[in-house]
Amino acid sequence: MSMLAEDDVPRITLLGPQREPRLDTIVEALGLTGRHFATITAGWRDREGDDGLLSDLLGGRTTNLRLWSLMQQVWDADPELEKADRERRATMSELQSLYVIGLEHAADALYKIRDYTPRNPWAQDLAVADALTIVSALDARHLARVEELHQDFYDRHQPQHRDAVVTARFAVGQALRDTDAIIIPGGHVGVLLGLMHMFNLAPALAQFGHDEAGRQVSTPRLHRPIIAWGAGAMVLTERVLLFYDDAVQGPDVAEMLMKGLGLTRDIVALPSPRDRLDLKNVPRMAGLVSRIAPARALLLDERVTVTLEADGRLPAGARILGADGTVTTYQPAPPDQHETEPASDTSYPDHDPLSTDFGATTP
Repeated sequence: MSMLAEDDVPRITLLGPQREPRLDTIVEALGLTGRHFATITAGWRDREGDDGLLSDLLGGRTTNLRLWSLMQQVWDADPELEKADRERRATMSELQSLYVIGLEHAADALYKIRDYTPRNPWAQDLAVADALTIVSALDARHLARVEELHQDFYDRHQPQHRDAVVTARFAVGQALRDTDAIIIPGGHVGVLLGLMHMFNLAPALAQFGHDEAGRQVSTPRLHRPIIAWGAGAMVLTERVLLFYDDAVQGPDVAEMLMKGLGLTRDIVALPSPRDRLDLKNVPRMAGLVSRIAPARALLLDERVTVTLEADGRLPAGARILGADGTVTTYQPAPPDQHETEPASDTSYPDHDPLSTDFGATTP
């Protein structure tokens, strides 16, 4: 699959894990050699500044936005906001824990129904569909409650109008002004996404159209090309899904985390799926696909490169999980058919960190 766009419209390029870095090769293939890159390494937290290798791969022309460091400065300058944000994170963590308890029980019931040997397969199919409906309802309610939590935080505490946040946002805007492209590595997905919202990165990365009610009505138009992997790929999508089918600690059922930045269309990014998913368990994968529909489950394994279309959708040939749970390649709908619009609205202003690392922590 060619990575080069046929026009000058900025695109998003999603990569597999960079354990053996090939970012310099990708940059060259995309025609971005010699450009000035803004890097967002906040997912590495305290190691945010350990970006020497990343900078070298980009020819040394980099500006690290240092969102993690900026957040520490904001908290120091505004203890009231820090306290409110800490309370919000604690509530978010509790919401996630309680949601997962219900999710594990519903998923366990689904697995038992699927393992049952029926006399009438029709009855089993009905029971499977019912169980999937329950799981999907848990997902939707959790996302809605998380959204309400974040919106309440913004309504009550107005961080976007506080001096420390305004100053930090201005600094981010100034740093971005002279850059040509954006690089977002992996790390802690909740921290990365939360900081990108706190410092208003979504409108800095793309132009959004909204109706009178504030709902997004058009595909975001990128201001600059974006290259991302691991957690960096996940935060660009409409919904962030955590998954690990063979977890030593924590749940072994995939869990919705929160809405993402919404720069893509109908995609849920699944970094390192061979390491994190039981791809041979086709019924389990089919259930996962059902939960994220109408989005497609994009598989981002080692050495995978996917440059999205100008409207943020998947290109033909991208590796995905099909509706039947098997690995396949994406084929767009015929021109006379319209793609289904994503179910989620990404217009609310903020997401929040959790304590679950996801994606590579090195460039």
